[in-house]
Amino acid sequence: MKKILSSQWKISGYALLSFIGGIIGGLLVNPSIYVVLGCLTALILLVFANIIYVLFKNNKKSENIERGKQEP
Repeated sequence: MKKILSSQWKISGYALLSFIGGIIGGLLVNPSIYVVLGCLTALILLVFANIIYVLFKNNKKSENIERGKQEP
């Protein structure tokens, strides 16, 4: 887990940790299916946001590398 939290996928790692904490806390305080569904929705949204961020960042790096090779 330490590698994930120091990589470009750290948003997904934090989302997973908060999902686990939210599930445990929500079920201890107020057991409800809505707590589980809310935590799951937040996890999915954050993972998708992280996927878009990583793809955009990798695409930007590859464009910079290609431009550097084309210029004399």
